[in-house]
Amino acid sequence: MIENDEQLQQAWEALGDLYRALASYRSKILPANPRNYTIIAQGPLDEIRKLQAEVDEYLGLREPAAAADALRETPSGGER
Repeated sequence: MIENDEQLQQAWEALGDLYRALASYRSKILPANPRNYTIIAQGPLDEIRKLQAEVDEYLGLREPAAAADALRETPSGGER
């Protein structure tokens, strides 16, 4: 959990490292073995999602779950 701006900066740096790792995997592993790339990329992707959620929460950007669910349930089209 991010509790201050210093930890926020560390999270941003970690996200950068994770994205660079994915880019490296993509260029080195994907061409040779797409299946292994998919498996190997899961770890960094999971960590990216976790860190991004922590960043969003610290910055106050996360929607409350009930509001997000209500938005998803709104019918598309002209009727409401």
